[in-house]
Amino acid sequence: MDTKIIVALDFPDYSKAADLVTDLSGTVDFYKVGLESFISCGEKLIHFLKSNGKKVFLDLKFHDIPNTVASASLACLKYDIDMLNVHAQGGSQMMSIVSSEIENYCSRHNLQKPYLIAVTLLTSLSDDHLKEYKINAKNTLEYVVDLAKITQRNGFDGVVASAREVSAIKNTLGNYFLTVTPGIRPAWAAKNDQQRVVTPSEASKLGCDYIVIGRPITASKKPYEAAEKILEELND
Repeated sequence: MDTKIIVALDFPDYSKAADLVTDLSGTVDFYKVGLESFISCGEKLIHFLKSNGKKVFLDLKFHDIPNTVASASLACLKYDIDMLNVHAQGGSQMMSIVSSEIENYCSRHNLQKPYLIAVTLLTSLSDDHLKEYKINAKNTLEYVVDLAKITQRNGFDGVVASAREVSAIKNTLGNYFLTVTPGIRPAWAAKNDQQRVVTPSEASKLGCDYIVIGRPITASKKPYEAAEKILEELND
C-alpha cells in the first residue's frame, strides 16, 4: 500500500477549512476533522467534504466507559465517515464493543464500515511520559506495540502511532494492519509541539499507510505548493 496523505483541518471556523480544501483540489482527497473543527463547525464541514467527494477521518479520540464510546461511535456513522478513532488505552472491553457494534450496524444497514483506528501514544509524548505515569514498559516503542496487539485482538483495523514505530508494528501484526501516523514534518517545516517526528520521505520508507499532515500545509502561504512538494517527497 502506497503512503497516502490526510490533511488535518484544525481550524476554528468553517470558511478557513473549506477554502483550504478548495485550494488543495486535485492534490488531496482525504481530510481529518478533529476536535477543534468538529466542535466549531463539524456537521457543516463534513457535509462539504463528502459532497465534494472527499474522504473523512473523524478524529475525536473517544475514551470513556465502553457503552458510552460505542454509542458515540455509532452516532458518528450518520456522517458517512471513512475513518474513526478511539484511545487504545480505553481498554479491550471498550474496543471490542465498539468493533462489534459498528460491524453489526453496518451489516444490518448495508453500509461501508469505516476504518476503526485506535490511538496508541500521542506523538507529543516521549519516554518521560511513561516514567511520570509509572507505565511498565521499557520505552515508547514497546508500549505502542503492546497497545497495537490489544487493538488488533479486539477487531480494529489499525492504529495511530509515530512513524518510528511502524516497522515494529508491521513486523509484529502484519502489513495489512493499518498505520496512521501524525507527527510528520518535512525538513523545511517547523517541529512545533511534536516529539516523535519523521519526514514524509522517511515515513514512506518505514511503510506508513497514511500520514497526517497539518501545519506544514495548512499554515503555508502556498498550501497547494506545500502539498505538491510533500507528494513529490513521498514518490522519490
